[in-house]
Amino acid sequence: MFVRTPTAEKTPKMREVENRLGRALEEDFQEYYVSKGCGYKRLAKRWGVNPNTIGVSRRDSRRGFRSWVEMLNLPARRESLSNGRLQTSAAASCEVCNASDVGLDDAHWVAARNGGSTKSYNILKLCPSCHRKLDRDDPITTELCKEKLLFREVKKLIESNSATSKHLRNLAEAILYRKQLE
Repeated sequence: MFVRTPTAEKTPKMREVENRLGRALEEDFQEYYVSKGCGYKRLAKRWGVNPNTIGVSRRDSRRGFRSWVEMLNLPARRESLSNGRLQTSAAASCEVCNASDVGLDDAHWVAARNGGSTKSYNILKLCPSCHRKLDRDDPITTELCKEKLLFREVKKLIESNSATSKHLRNLAEAILYRKQLE
């Protein structure tokens, strides 16, 4: 019978990794993931485990698997660049419904399968519910996402003092004509 490891209690594999590193996982996570900005893949390579062991995929979390981040109650990193520096914020919320009590997805405005990039003008931070609505072309969610992207990206261009009418036009067209691209 499977016995769930209680939160904040370390598994034998966690203790093995700590012995190899010579330090606590919490300290290593804070230094490499939160402070230095390494992703789960790099951290997993450093620790010698699968990336899903550190941060479980949504599919696995629905099956009841918990990641080491969840088990050890480690902080989530939310990234944003301000004045060229990485800032972290645990209070990130869905860009559509403002839900802050759930994990956020990187939702593509233009789907990756249709050539959508991972640049900021094509990515929204959405809760799983809003992400599904966007993927299913819910008209209200689609319109809210369009407004959010346009406002955020135009503001960013204007604040950077690098906005030209051509940049603004290209950005607006890329966002506004999403449906014609798919």
